[in-house]
Amino acid sequence: MFVRRIIDHILNQVLVEGLANSRWFQRFAVWSHNAMKELQAKSKDHSGTLDTHVSSFMEIAKQKSAQLRQEFQEELRKVQQQQQQMKR
Repeated sequence: MFVRRIIDHILNQVLVEGLANSRWFQRFAVWSHNAMKELQAKSKDHSGTLDTHVSSFMEIAKQKSAQLRQEFQEELRKVQQQQQQMKR
């Protein structure tokens, strides 16, 4: 049980550091934070219904996540290519 906790802690640490240092994840975090602030401001202004704002946010979020997924896949391919070159 002790060894498992150590392994879990190490894996968690690697994952957290990996995401913290990941450019695409940082961009997603900043984008989602700004989008939520904008949504919150719009709901306070009562400029339209909240449903409209939420649905437009969801549509933009889908587009942004698709873009970020593509960027992540490109970064993953680069890393895989670098690993293959290192093996040679």
